[in-house]
Amino acid sequence: MQLKKFFWLRQVVYLLVLTAVLALAGCGSDSSTDSAPATAAKFAVISDPHLYDAATLGGAESADFQAYLAGDRKMLVESAEILSSVITDLKTKSLDFVIISGDLTKDGELINHQLMASKLAELKASGKKVFVIPGNHDIYNPHAVSYKTSPTKAVANISPSDFKQIYADYGYKEAIYTDPGSLSYIAEPVKGLWLFALDSCQYDTNIADNYPKTAGAFKAATLTWIIERLKDAKQQGKTVIGTMHHGILEHYTGQTVLFPEYVINDYANLSKTLADNGLNVIFTGHFHANDVTLKDFTSSVLHDIETGSTVSAPSPYRTVDFDISNKKLTVSTLKVTSIPSHPTDFVAYSQQYMRDGLTTLTPYQLAQAFGLTYAQVTALIQAGAIPLDLIVNGFMAHYAGDEAPSATTQQTYLTMMQSSDPLTLQLGQSLYGIWTDLKPMDNAVTITMNSTK
Repeated sequence: MQLKKFFWLRQVVYLLVLTAVLALAGCGSDSSTDSAPATAAKFAVISDPHLYDAATLGGAESADFQAYLAGDRKMLVESAEILSSVITDLKTKSLDFVIISGDLTKDGELINHQLMASKLAELKASGKKVFVIPGNHDIYNPHAVSYKTSPTKAVANISPSDFKQIYADYGYKEAIYTDPGSLSYIAEPVKGLWLFALDSCQYDTNIADNYPKTAGAFKAATLTWIIERLKDAKQQGKTVIGTMHHGILEHYTGQTVLFPEYVINDYANLSKTLADNGLNVIFTGHFHANDVTLKDFTSSVLHDIETGSTVSAPSPYRTVDFDISNKKLTVSTLKVTSIPSHPTDFVAYSQQYMRDGLTTLTPYQLAQAFGLTYAQVTALIQAGAIPLDLIVNGFMAHYAGDEAPSATTQQTYLTMMQSSDPLTLQLGQSLYGIWTDLKPMDNAVTITMNSTK
């Protein structure tokens, strides 16, 4: 009887074990498929949306707001419509994920961050993962104000921990690694691909200084963390791409002379260090230009793919088809062409908006760059010594990408570069840099990682 009972129990145990083994074998088969690295991915890139809730914080009716726009020509009133247009389009596309490379809000207002999170929820609901990083406008910004009254009144801004909480569903919950000293993190949007989302902003003393820092830098500990994680990625056989707000290379010759705060501090050494450690493609923003540039260090190659701002003409955003197996990225550019408030004339409106803004701002920028007074610059423009239209057209061409100066334009700045007058010579060199598109192409390009192609 005992023997019969033992035999019966042994059969039950055998059947249970067999069932478990078969189940595990089935799961093992699925798991094996799931664990295989992805061979391809498709994603989108948005940069510098500078979202602003004009209905809540005040807009066109405010003289103070108009004064702000006079010194910083972004289409802030239209920012929500523009972003909605981009999101509506991306929702229809087959995408694995979306990157947003900083400056999510006008000036870091809590209400604008909350509005951004609600808009990103639409993308997430359509099946797209979303990964954000902060820009220089987004955290501890003392310029967060309401224009509903005059003078303006301060409104709540946000801290780094607030940023993590608000955007928990847009990168931070997905993170497989987080940097304890910054808002940098690493996610794996598709199997085998690590996205290094890097916080290059310097916001810690913004409130104390009563000014948000435009320039970017990595803390020493953060850079160490990045390099260690890149070594981990190499050891584990992961493919890596990155995103950060600030440029990591010059996008035109002389950019770090005219506008040093738009390229990360110590970029020459930093770019080589990251490229040599395996980070060869980085998606950036900040300067509002749609531009791709590269640097061949011999030991490695780095591509900096900058995406223009949605609130600056031509309001671009990008899609990327990534052939992971062959390390090739095919980058395409899309542009907003219509919004509800400008259903038929948005392109013309946005171009004129930018032209008017640059015409107003350029004399101030020239005065600062060349150590002159505004009155001196204005006099030189009126005398024809400074070709204002050529400078404005140059920046507009750079923002749009794939600059192609006419023969007359080329001859003008080449002649200026031969001048014995120091100011004319400097202006000619600056125009040469702005109008000369560094390789590769900007709006439609196929890039092979760690290659100059």
